[in-house]
Amino acid sequence: MKINMKISLYFTSILLCCILLSCYIGFVYKDTHLLIVVMVFCMIIILLSLLFIYVLKKHMEHILNQLSKVISCIIDMKEEEVFSVLNDDLLSKLQSQVIKLTNILKAQNKRIKKERDEIKSLISDISHQLKTPLSNLKLYHELMKYPSISKEEYNEFNLNIKNQIEKLSFLLESMIKISRLEGGIIQLTPQKINLNDICLTAIKQAYEMAKNKNIEIQFNITEDILLNLDKNWTVEAIFNIIDNAIKYTKSGGTIMLHIIKYEMFVRVNITDNGIGIEEKEINHIFKRFYRGEGTQDEDGVGLGLYLARKIITEQNGYMKVKSQKSQGSTFSLFLPLK
Repeated sequence: MKINMKISLYFTSILLCCILLSCYIGFVYKDTHLLIVVMVFCMIIILLSLLFIYVLKKHMEHILNQLSKVISCIIDMKEEEVFSVLNDDLLSKLQSQVIKLTNILKAQNKRIKKERDEIKSLISDISHQLKTPLSNLKLYHELMKYPSISKEEYNEFNLNIKNQIEKLSFLLESMIKISRLEGGIIQLTPQKINLNDICLTAIKQAYEMAKNKNIEIQFNITEDILLNLDKNWTVEAIFNIIDNAIKYTKSGGTIMLHIIKYEMFVRVNITDNGIGIEEKEINHIFKRFYRGEGTQDEDGVGLGLYLARKIITEQNGYMKVKSQKSQGSTFSLFLPLK
C-alpha cells in the first residue's frame, strides 16, 4: 500500500512539474514553437515515467510471487530454491536463511515425533507390565475374603501379594531411574575412582543372591585403574549385569569378572556359564522391557540391561555381548581411560 502511494506521488509530481513548465513557457516567452517542443518533451517524460512505473510494478509483483513461493516452502517444509544461489543479493541471502530455518523446523519435528512415539511406547509398555501384577493383587485380595480358606492358603496368598508388591516396587524404581537419566533430571557426576572398588561394591550387593543360589563369583583384582566415572551409577550398571547372570545361571554355576586395560579403553568382562542367549535375540536384549525366550520363569521386567547400557553410554562407553545358547554369556563393558 505504501509503495503504491509513493509511486502515485512520484507520478503526480512529474505531471505537475510538466504542467507548470508548459504554463511558464506559454505565458513568459509566448513562443508557440518553443511551447510545442516543451510539451513534446513533457509528454516523453510522462510516457517514460509511466513505462518506469509499469516495469517497476511488474518487477515488484514478480518479487512478491517469489517471496510467496519461499513462504510456501516454509509451510510445506520444502528446500526448493526460488532465487538463484549464484546471485549474492539480499533475496538469495533471505532464501538461504529460509532453507536453514526449514531444516531446523524439520529436525525439531522429527525430534518431537520421536519423543512422542517414545512416550506412547513407554506408556504402552508400562501399562502392559502393570497389568499382570495388579490383576494378581486383585485376585488374591478377593480370594482372601472367603472365610472357608485354610490358614496355609491364606499364608500362601499373603506371600503372593507380597511378591507382586515387590515386583511393582522394583518396576517403579527402575522406571524412575531410567526417566531421570533420560530426562537429564539426574546428572552423572564423574570423579576419579578405582575400577576395582566399583566392581567389588557391585559384587557385594549381589553376593547374597549368588550365595542363596550356590553360585560362585570370581574376581581377580588387577592393578589399580583410576577412571573418571560416576561411582553409584557405574556400580548400578555392573550390578544389573551380575544380577542378570545370577538369574539365568543354574545352581553351582560360576560368574567371573575380568578387567583388561587397552590404550584408550578399559574392558570389564562379566562371564557366566548360564543358559546363554540365542543369536537372533542378541540385538534385542538391550531393549526396554525385552525378555528372551526361556526367561519367563525368572523374576524380572526386562529393564536391567537397558539401564546398564544407558549408564555406560552416558559416560562415553559402550557394551558388547557374546553368547551361545546353553553355553553362557560374556558381557563386555568398555569404559574410556580419558
